[in-house]
Amino acid sequence: MKIHLTLFVIICLAIAGCSKNPVEKDPDTGPSLGNDSLVSRLKLKITDKQNLIIKVLVFKDSKGNNVIAGAKDKKYWIGYFDASGNQLKVQTYTQDPTEIPTASGSKVPVGYNFYTRIKEVNKAIYIARQMRESQINNPSDPFIEDFTKIDMSTSTITNSYTAVIPGKAEPYTSEILPWTTNLTQITKSKINTAGNIVSSINSIYNEQGTLVGSFPSPRDLKYAEKALSASEYILVTSDFHFTCKRLADNSIKYDVDLLEKIGTIRSGVINEVKINSNSIEIDYSVINQNGVSINARPEINLTTGEEL
Repeated sequence: MKIHLTLFVIICLAIAGCSKNPVEKDPDTGPSLGNDSLVSRLKLKITDKQNLIIKVLVFKDSKGNNVIAGAKDKKYWIGYFDASGNQLKVQTYTQDPTEIPTASGSKVPVGYNFYTRIKEVNKAIYIARQMRESQINNPSDPFIEDFTKIDMSTSTITNSYTAVIPGKAEPYTSEILPWTTNLTQITKSKINTAGNIVSSINSIYNEQGTLVGSFPSPRDLKYAEKALSASEYILVTSDFHFTCKRLADNSIKYDVDLLEKIGTIRSGVINEVKINSNSIEIDYSVINQNGVSINARPEINLTTGEEL
C-alpha cells in the first residue's frame, strides 16, 4: 500500500477565480484553458472545455493518475486523469456554498479555498478542502469543509459539506490514516473558539465506505492508538493503562494497569511504546509515593494481555 502524504498543503484558489482573462490563442488551437502548459505537459484530454479554466495539479497517485483542480462556470472543478491524460472522471461542484455561517448567526462570503489534507489511503484519494472568507486563514474563523473521496478503482467522486464554527458542535477532518491494509481511519475533531482541537472521534471505514466502528480518541496524552486486527485495537495512555478493545462496540477485551505492582505515584512518564508482531513493550519511569524512582519496561502479549 502506498500512501502519499501532504501535510497542510495550502494552495489558494479563488472560487470565483477566473479573474484573469484567458490568453488569446489561434483559432485552430482552441480557446485557452488557463494553465495551458499543464494541459500540454500532462496531455490532458478533456471532454468538456466549455467555460473551463485549469489551474493546478493537486495530486499524483500511486498509479500515476493525476488530480487536477480548476473552475468551470466559476465553480470549483476537479478532474481525474490517467497517466496518458485520458479523462477518468470530472466533477463540477455546483453545490459549493457561497456563504459561511458565523457564531453570531450572520453569514460571510466564501472567498478562498485551502487544501488541508490530500492523501491516498487504501485505493482511495481523500481531499479535505476548506472554504474561508479570508486569505489569512485564521484558525478561529468559521469555514465550510468539503470532504471529497475519489475511488481509484471505479474513479467515482463523492463529496460532503460541513459548516464548522469554532466552539460549536460540528467537527472537521483532522486526519486520514490507514487503519489496516483494508480499513481507513478518518478522524473528525471539534475545535474551540481559538481554533484548538478539544475532542476527536476516530471512524473506521472499509473499502466500500461502510463504517465498521468508531471510538473517541483519548484527550489525555496518548502514546499508542493502533489497530491490533481488523476487529480490535489497542490504547496506551498517560494514565498507565494498556487496553485492548473490540472495534464493533468498544467493549474491553482486557485492561492492564501498569501501576498495579507499584501503587500510588507522585509523577511519571511513558518513555517509549514499541509494538512488535505479537507483543508490546512499554518503557516508563515513575516516582512512587515514597519518592523512589522506578524504571520499568514490561513486555505484554497482544493476544492475552499477560506480561511475558
